[in-house]
Amino acid sequence: MSDQPFTFELPADASPEMEAIAELAGAVDALRAGLAGLADEVVRLHGPAQAGRPEWTPARVRWRDLDRDDARAVWLWLIDWVAWAVDRYQLTDALGPCWPRHPPLVEDLTAVCLAWHGAYHPGAGLEAPLRWHESLDRARPRWRALDTSKCRHGHHTRRRLDTPWPDDWQRRALHAAAADLAARPAPEASGGKELAS
Repeated sequence: MSDQPFTFELPADASPEMEAIAELAGAVDALRAGLAGLADEVVRLHGPAQAGRPEWTPARVRWRDLDRDDARAVWLWLIDWVAWAVDRYQLTDALGPCWPRHPPLVEDLTAVCLAWHGAYHPGAGLEAPLRWHESLDRARPRWRALDTSKCRHGHHTRRRLDTPWPDDWQRRALHAAAADLAARPAPEASGGKELAS
């Protein structure tokens, strides 16, 4: 379909079909011009990289506290960003395609994604993108380390805990914390809060 407007002179004795075609062509031209104007406005408002895609960035993500609807939105947001980042930064050497099945990778990628959005936020300092790229450089080996099952080539390997923690580990941890608290000096009477044991 041509981007050129439909222009020609109708003869004085044009048939009703020819008049209808000319009217329809004029309407198509008007629609095309309107869509082009809308596309230009989207690019102006959101920049060329965001044209055609909604911009939504959660302020904070704590996966353990998300309900089903919030988690669905965050998953879609994160998967979209990871797909872009893997392609843009050629991350296939550091990140396997089964990353969504590795909770530590999900947590880390969420943090990296949030940091990326912050680095490119209009209010971010000019050095923020550089700091983000330095963070990305540090994240790559961390992702390899977090993928303890060494999933590669499209195959997910379920991680087996070689050293499981004992069932009563939380009780032991609370006892250790209570012993540490008992050995510390009491807060001054200047309105400090005491932790309940």
